[in-house]
Amino acid sequence: MRTVRFFSITVFIALGSWVGCAHADKAKPLAPVKPVKITAQSNPTTDGGRGTPSLDDFFRPAAWIHVDGQAGMFSSERGKPKLEWEIKVPVGASPTFRVEVFEPLLGNPKDFSCTLETIKGSGKTAYAISSKEGKFSSETEYSLLKPGNDFVIRNRNSGDVVREIAPLEPGTYVIAAGIKNAKTGKEALAVTYFTVRDGDEE
Repeated sequence: MRTVRFFSITVFIALGSWVGCAHADKAKPLAPVKPVKITAQSNPTTDGGRGTPSLDDFFRPAAWIHVDGQAGMFSSERGKPKLEWEIKVPVGASPTFRVEVFEPLLGNPKDFSCTLETIKGSGKTAYAISSKEGKFSSETEYSLLKPGNDFVIRNRNSGDVVREIAPLEPGTYVIAAGIKNAKTGKEALAVTYFTVRDGDEE
């Protein structure tokens, strides 16, 4: 199985140094955000005050992961930017995900790999999810727990390949993903934090 091989050591250092904890939001779920045209003037990175997206600056992402149709927000801590895109509205236990990319930099990437991990909660979720070579499509809505035959899911605790992931327990999770255009060799990092709501909030 292909791993998240295009994550550099520098990325993991940045994750360890800058990623903060998201906090559960008890607000009622809102309607999913409608996709908008991604341009140099209007994209989550620029709208979040980070400037123009870049493939060389982790704090100016050129790709963004929506969960259950919800967009995230960038924030800072003690004056320093946080790497993750935080989704403030809690999502369901079996969420979907969609990746948006800044096409002027990435073009039409066809490869995707990510890790899905518990950050806060009783569960111990730890999975690696990779698309089969050339099979990924940005702006397509996929099931996060069972994205289909074009993906391979590996349990990072046991090493086993699984068909699907069990519904997520209430808590906070992180998706740390690499999106790559194999034709050009260009790749982007996207880190999204999201919270799964309690069952009684369905």
